Amino acid sequence: MIQWWNDLSLIQQIFGIIAIPSTVVLIIQTILVMIGVGEVEGDADVDFDADVGDAVDGAEASNGFAMISIRGVIAFLAVGGWTGVVLDSTGAHLAITIIVALVAGFLALLAVYLLMRMTGKLQDKGNIALKNAVGKAAKVYIAVPDTGKSGKVTLTLQGRFTECDAVTQSGKTINPGTIVTITGMADANTLIVEERTVEPMNNQKEV
Repeated sequence: MIQWWNDLSLIQQIFGIIAIPSTVVLIIQTILVMIGVGEVEGDADVDFDADVGDAVDGAEASNGFAMISIRGVIAFLAVGGWTGVVLDSTGAHLAITIIVALVAGFLALLAVYLLMRMTGKLQDKGNIALKNAVGKAAKVYIAVPDTGKSGKVTLTLQGRFTECDAVTQSGKTINPGTIVTITGMADANTLIVEERTVEPMNNQKEV
């Protein structure tokens, strides 16, 4: 492995520094999603210690997907990086190598985006009712601002890992990774959430 790395040109090593870590992260994320790590259950006894990054590609109850996502960016870096390594090894001009690597990375990002949309549409066809999320716990994935604009939360709803738009009426921004309670619906595709408060220990009943 060390010999292989030393045999690479400087340009190939630069692309490799981008591609190798991105590929490792992409593989880890894929494995975690496949085994269900990071899913947020709606029960009171839910384990909230999983990494919020695992929730990036959960299917969304609405069709409002953003083109840019964490997994999409990682795919962009991984595919673009390896494309650069391969092209430079063929003796291609640096400018051509960079352009083709960027195009390949963008196509990978686009593929992830389309896959997420397809997954969301399939989930919509599964008759997921967002009203069933009221009262459940969720984890903030994209900050929910206090301006009335929507952020994103993730939760398991009707047995499916779901990403939904969310707003808050609490008057303060809710940061990523925060556990919230879904208190209602702002519209057919947007949840209303409030930050979950933890009951102080001294208020709990003694056994």
